[in-house]
Amino acid sequence: MTEKTFEISKPEGEQGFSLIEIMIGLVIFLVVMAAIFGVFRIGLITRNSLNNRSETVGNARTAVNAVGREAVNAGLGYSRVGSIVPDDFANDLLGIPKDPGNVRDMFTGVMAGDEINESDLSLSGQKNDVISFIYRDLNFNGGEPIIIIDATISGNNVVLDTGVDGCVSCKKYDVFLVEAADGSQALAIATNIASNRYVTLGTSDPLNLNVSTSGNVESRSILTKCQVGETSHCFDYNPRATAKRVFLTSYSVNGAGTLVRTIYGNNTGAPGPQQIQTQPLSYGVQRFQVRYLMQDGTMSNDPSQGNTLQSKMNEVVQVEIKITIRVEGNEQGTTNSEIINLTSTFSTRNLRYSVE
Repeated sequence: MTEKTFEISKPEGEQGFSLIEIMIGLVIFLVVMAAIFGVFRIGLITRNSLNNRSETVGNARTAVNAVGREAVNAGLGYSRVGSIVPDDFANDLLGIPKDPGNVRDMFTGVMAGDEINESDLSLSGQKNDVISFIYRDLNFNGGEPIIIIDATISGNNVVLDTGVDGCVSCKKYDVFLVEAADGSQALAIATNIASNRYVTLGTSDPLNLNVSTSGNVESRSILTKCQVGETSHCFDYNPRATAKRVFLTSYSVNGAGTLVRTIYGNNTGAPGPQQIQTQPLSYGVQRFQVRYLMQDGTMSNDPSQGNTLQSKMNEVVQVEIKITIRVEGNEQGTTNSEIINLTSTFSTRNLRYSVE
């Protein structure tokens, strides 16, 4: 029996791919994919850069508006000339230069610090400004001031007597503007609320605002009650004095180039170390500048002239806020920086407006 073999022939024109053809096709495919990936990567970098720019600029605008809102509130329900604070209190709290004297200072509704600190983003020879604001909390105690009928000394502390249930709204570490019967005003912070009646102003406070009642009359606590024959370096509580809770805040740039808002006191329920709270507002700040429009129409970088003429701060009509931010970008794989300036001006009309 004869064995038969069969041969399958390919139709004419149908040939397989050679190894060289496969390699060429693979190379072309990889080149096309690399090009697509490159375009995609550039698009992703561009999108991230735009998002980063938009976020940074947005944060800066929010920061400017935050400063503006407090500039408008500054001085509301506060002393028109400033309140009495310990010597060099502004220097300790804000880094503002010390005043030349060694007696009690005045803390005004707006405090200026010209070129106080620098950061990692600061250009050579440039420093950032500091500005602080203080104004009354109109929601405290239903909008009414606390009535103080007497003040006594307990150790080195001043204890305010507000009458039966006179201080139901008071909380530990509230910051108060205390006003004497003769109109004198001083800042203090509550270190203990023993009951709804008594408020202790102790010397161990987180802001170093309260002063001991011991020592000579020029350096002791100004809230010490005046005795018969005393008319200075003390407070007159007859027939009554008042206390109003106030907000105290500041704006400055930290070492990393972040504009921060700092809140002092009034952090109910928190311990002493947490009575100074910082809130980051804007990143990438190269410079933070404040200029002041005065009543006489002149512009000034520092009306207080290095904290030597603090009363001039009461003549501020407007504050101009300028933030210079540096936005890091990436264009076609090359890192670059963009400098953006934001400037806004705000009225300080409440420096001359009082709420009783």
